Amino acid sequence: MKRPNSSRTTAGLVALAMLLTTSAAFAQNAWLNWESPHVHPLDLSPDQTRLLAVNTADQRLQIFTVDAGGNLSAAGTVRVGVEPVSVRFRTANEAWVINHLSDSISIVDLNAGRVIRTILTGDEPADVVFAGTPERAYVSMSQLNQVHVYNPLSLATAPTVLPIQGEEPRALARSADGSRVYVALFESGNTSTIIDFPVVSNASGPYGGQNPPPNVGTTFDPPIAGGLDTPPPVAQIVRRSADGRFRDGNSRDWTNFVTWNFHDHDVAIIDTSNNSLSYANGLMTTVMAIGVAPDGRVLTVGTEATNEQRFEPKVKAKFVRVRTGSFPAANPANTLIADLNPHLDYQSTFLDPTAREQSLGDPRGVAFNADGTAWVSGMGSNNLIKTDATGTRLARIDVGQGPTGLALNAAVNRLYVLNKFDASISVVDTNTNQEASRLSFFDPTSTAVRLGRPMLYDTHAGSGLGQTACAGCHVDARTDFLAWDLGDPSGAMKTVNQTCVQGPGNCRPWHPMKGPLVTQSLQGIVGTEPLHWRGDRENLAAFAPAFVGLQGLDAQPNATAMQQFSDFIATVRYPPNPFRNLDNTMPTSIPVSNGQTGNPNTGQTIFQTQPVLPGGATCQTCHAGPAGTTRRIDDPQLAAAPQAMKQAQLRGMYEKVGWSIGSQNNSKGFGFNSNSDFDNLNALLSVGFNFGPPQQAVTARRDVEAFMIAFDNGTHAAIGQQVSFDGSNNADANTLARLSTLQTLANAGTIGLIAERNVAGVSRGYVYITQGFMLADRENDFVDLTALRDAATAASVVTFTAVGARTAYRAGVDRDSDGFLDWNETNAGSSPDNAASLPSNACLADYNLDGTYTQADVDAFTVAFNATSPKANFNHSLDPTTALPTVNAADQTAFTAAFNAGCTTLSNTLFANDFE
Repeated sequence: MKRPNSSRTTAGLVALAMLLTTSAAFAQNAWLNWESPHVHPLDLSPDQTRLLAVNTADQRLQIFTVDAGGNLSAAGTVRVGVEPVSVRFRTANEAWVINHLSDSISIVDLNAGRVIRTILTGDEPADVVFAGTPERAYVSMSQLNQVHVYNPLSLATAPTVLPIQGEEPRALARSADGSRVYVALFESGNTSTIIDFPVVSNASGPYGGQNPPPNVGTTFDPPIAGGLDTPPPVAQIVRRSADGRFRDGNSRDWTNFVTWNFHDHDVAIIDTSNNSLSYANGLMTTVMAIGVAPDGRVLTVGTEATNEQRFEPKVKAKFVRVRTGSFPAANPANTLIADLNPHLDYQSTFLDPTAREQSLGDPRGVAFNADGTAWVSGMGSNNLIKTDATGTRLARIDVGQGPTGLALNAAVNRLYVLNKFDASISVVDTNTNQEASRLSFFDPTSTAVRLGRPMLYDTHAGSGLGQTACAGCHVDARTDFLAWDLGDPSGAMKTVNQTCVQGPGNCRPWHPMKGPLVTQSLQGIVGTEPLHWRGDRENLAAFAPAFVGLQGLDAQPNATAMQQFSDFIATVRYPPNPFRNLDNTMPTSIPVSNGQTGNPNTGQTIFQTQPVLPGGATCQTCHAGPAGTTRRIDDPQLAAAPQAMKQAQLRGMYEKVGWSIGSQNNSKGFGFNSNSDFDNLNALLSVGFNFGPPQQAVTARRDVEAFMIAFDNGTHAAIGQQVSFDGSNNADANTLARLSTLQTLANAGTIGLIAERNVAGVSRGYVYITQGFMLADRENDFVDLTALRDAATAASVVTFTAVGARTAYRAGVDRDSDGFLDWNETNAGSSPDNAASLPSNACLADYNLDGTYTQADVDAFTVAFNATSPKANFNHSLDPTTALPTVNAADQTAFTAAFNAGCTTLSNTLFANDFE
């Protein structure tokens, strides 16, 4: 290796930057996408001097200062947990950040710019408000259907747990005096449910057993096309009317066939004096945001699904409506419902683009002025609407892409809007109703996501009326947990063009009158083709006609747009399965249906090995592979199987729990299988499967049900999980054991492990490499994990976070993935959150961190390289199979290039002695 030379130029450093950033070394700097929903992502301080925004993609809290005119300037960031979705000020200097995937709350000291405490919660927390006397923190736990109540002054005390009767409690609001907390139930449903096809075929039914039944009087609209095969018998969607009767979209009464009922809770109301609960009902299908008006009236915004209406041509462009639902605090039963798009008559299915721009779609935020003026953000329509106290629309305001959170600074007539999809804050002048300025912040979101997201969410570009899009049903790339009958009597037969279990040509062709099918999640579907329950769509590109036939556009998206859509959906992952242990193993017992428990480990063995069908087929015969599907079309042509169906994937089964045909108090009306034949998995497993003698079968079904509930979602259970040390718990056995598990997983390359610590007022990041070493965010600054942990104090909390193995370098030490570590960039005057900003004086090969550039650096690197120590992984490359650091000739080449490029000024000695 050459000795340093004082004549080295900036060009040499640029060449080095190109060497590092264009090599495979940084291919691991990926970004994982869960499409976590924003809930309350923006908050203004009580004194209007600070604005906080969650940067969900970057795992950070963005801090902005607000000047006397309401203008914003960036004031730094604080690293928090994975997928932050909400933030609230508790005091002028303390903020609570809700980390949806980390199952944690980061408490941030804003003056110090650091996390001072991490609270581990249950699965998928969503929002927090502070209310009551004395003040308590109310935290919605969306996956658990609970609200947890914390004492902010005694965080070591376990929270009070309030069970919520409803699905997915998310957005929270409080009354002005703090005596009430209002909880929006995101998946509140609409009292629609399913009548199974054998019942529809019953001669005592409203249609005398005619199946499929007509949808308009005694006829079909559109008429059945000539020459079609006999349609398969289908189930029927019914919905509870205001009089309590269950009717279909043709107004026929099916009440005598419905033995269950619903509570239809949309908002839970907590009396903070005693934490008692009451409910407001019947507002909308999906409650997306909630606020309290100056007069105390509670306002929700969201969408209403009309899934009781049948057939694609009949629901075209108008299957989802955007509405508000409100009630006075003193009388929650006195509800008022209004459409947020009064210009739509829902008779026409297409507006010209100019008229379409008036529509609001996918509403996600609401804010009030003291005079009752309200603003509602449309994440799908990229705009806001402004209304007066009566709900009359006053203005439409165009902002950035994906507006979610709103915060009003009434004193200076400014409204702040967080644009989720383009990582920016719009500042709206509330006098002129115009966007006055827009301030962007760093966004590591991948190009595939940025290009393809509009295909899912954009309601103006994606529908004929401008108020809905694919996400109208596939909410946040998930599902609305409803069934829809999107058949078409005027359609055509389609020959099965996929692998048929019974052999080529033995699957009956797909009929266009397919009957009700439950909305499927888009998470993880790319790679499980063919798609749909029936497998009748070869891939996502095959859905292009639905943009016209269902959503009402005048032309299909082109091939490029559909490829971008597919590339985006391919990034969307299921979150970790909450029923698995931290190391991703399964527990020995989990709750299953009917108040029972099952052993998922035993269930897995039965699933994989026990013949349950004639011919010796096991469950795994049809449901093999990571997603639980062999992707084949099965058409046994039995009475219980009226049409060919794809062997379905098994991820996310735990999300479908909640319907019981024996209950009068249901949260949802649809369960398992394609058209929701079964209210629980045990019922499904009891039909057509032989699990042995009766008593053995009872236990076996419970265990298999438990395995299906705990089925691996494809995201390791540890990802997102955190553990903090603050000096008081550095020797705590449970905390140490938790960190030890994460370290073991990181040593195997199963996960990545990063850490955050505030040193002398400066935030430092770390990434675990292996063998107990962590690399700090300065080149060659290696730290022993144990030493880092033991250095934690109350003033310098150390928080470890599990992340994806190939995202760890970016998340921990190289925020913009440009190949230069964050501290090196900051020290050299470039920006760690701008890949185009590269340091001209990085001093990368000062290997021994002594502030000089000499042969000693070469010698130190050579010792590490000859020992194949992970410290010699100079180019930060990862093994493509194990995701562990590799040490090979490429590291030596990279070090030589860095050493030869040299450095004219060495000023990176501030932290040279940390932990050495």
